[in-house]
Amino acid sequence: MDHNATQWLAHIADMLGAEASGMLTVHPDGQHSLIANGHSDSAITQYRDHFSHLDPLPQLLEERPAGRAIVLDTTRHPAYLANPELCHDYLRPHGIDHVIAAQWRHPDGTLFVVGVQRFHGSEPFSVGQGQELDRFIHHWRVGNAIPLPEGLASRPANSRRSCDIASQINIPLAVVNANLAVAWANTAAHENPGAAWVVLFEKPGTTAPQARLRQKLKELVGTSLRHRSAAEALVASSDDTWFASATPVDGKPNLALLRLTAMHHLAPGVRCRLEHLYGLTRAEAELTVLLAKGESLEAIAAARAVKLDTVRTQLRTVYKKTGTHRQGELVCLTGALGNG
Repeated sequence: MDHNATQWLAHIADMLGAEASGMLTVHPDGQHSLIANGHSDSAITQYRDHFSHLDPLPQLLEERPAGRAIVLDTTRHPAYLANPELCHDYLRPHGIDHVIAAQWRHPDGTLFVVGVQRFHGSEPFSVGQGQELDRFIHHWRVGNAIPLPEGLASRPANSRRSCDIASQINIPLAVVNANLAVAWANTAAHENPGAAWVVLFEKPGTTAPQARLRQKLKELVGTSLRHRSAAEALVASSDDTWFASATPVDGKPNLALLRLTAMHHLAPGVRCRLEHLYGLTRAEAELTVLLAKGESLEAIAAARAVKLDTVRTQLRTVYKKTGTHRQGELVCLTGALGNG
């Protein structure tokens, strides 16, 4: 269950563009247990053994109607400012500035608090993202809050049916076969005006550029299904360059989950994620995002009024920090971080 919950938390964090996630369980006997992603082991131990008792989050959530999600700025909220030990000894040293959280309670009194976090320098969470987390949590009600390891289909027929979370989030998603026949797609995919999504739902072979785009996507999905692993590619269209990723669907050997991210419309927090995850400076992260959006090194150097060699030197540093070796790899990495 712990492994399954960890994957579930990581999925939520990815959907919300968060750097860290966690679930604190408070048992009726007062014991605390914790599952966390995105923090060091020492930070997790500190929180579980001491700072969880100081965190005002459960009390703040109790004040919400029906335990609905809450959006917090820990640098400004009075409940956190009133607890200098928590702020100065845990939150600030670990850079935890922004939190979205929700909770539910089992009939035996066990309290579960789920939160996702953005670190120092990241964009604050929005109320809309808080509502998204609320959907994630409350479609799995008491007893079904964490999907069983065997999958949702293994639950008794009379159990509360879980809503299809993927259909309600605003990230375009589609499930396709090797021929790009769409088995399922959420509303965000159907309503996306981008050329890559439009061609997915149109009849094949309308124009030569569309045919080439479909062929590239078919090759990507085919690679993913053949190797039973995730596959990524950059795909050019008439309106943008798209980061495309295909992942085999568990239990459905002929289907893959397809995500397409327009590189000119990367998620706003991608620069901060590059800084936090890879230790890039702000200038290095901005360089990376500009390259991902199709800017040339020459254009970047001109805009910064620096020599081209200066930008190339900075790019070599970015390669070293991110473990990439060429611009294509770096752009793919940025596209993956920018999904959602």
